[in-house]
Amino acid sequence: MAEGFMNRCLEDISGDLPFTACSSGTMASPGLPANPMALKAMQEHGIDISRHRSSPTGIWIPPEETLFFGMTRVHRRELQSIFPGRSSRIFLLGEAAGLGLEQEEVPDPFGASLEHYREIALILRKMVLGLLDSINSDPRFSA
Repeated sequence: MAEGFMNRCLEDISGDLPFTACSSGTMASPGLPANPMALKAMQEHGIDISRHRSSPTGIWIPPEETLFFGMTRVHRRELQSIFPGRSSRIFLLGEAAGLGLEQEEVPDPFGASLEHYREIALILRKMVLGLLDSINSDPRFSA
C-alpha cells in the first residue's frame, strides 16, 4: 500500500523526479498478489495495486542511492543486516516522514478486517505525504 501511495504521489507532483517506489518484504514469498483487503482499501483512494506482486528483500541489489523505508523497527534492523553497508540510507518510514507522529511504526494488517486495512491505508497516506514534504529538505535523504 505504501508503494501505491508513493507512486501515485510521485505521478501527481509536477516536475521530473528521478525516482520511483518499489516494495519488498523481509519475509515475503515471491510473486504473490496484493491482499484483497489491501486492494479494496487502496481502490477507495483511487489507487489500483492489482498488478503488485510480492518480492523478497535482497533478491536484487538496488542502486547505491536507494533509500530504504521500513514499516517497523524490526524491518529496519532486518534491512540493515541485508544491506550492511547502507545503514545511513535505511529509515523507519514514520520517523522519516518528519511529522512527529505518536505512532511511528506501521503494523502489518495481514489477516485483519477491511476496516483495519483502511486504517493502515490512512496512516501510510499521511506518512508518505510527510516523507515527500521532507525528502528534498532533509539532508539525510541526499545522495
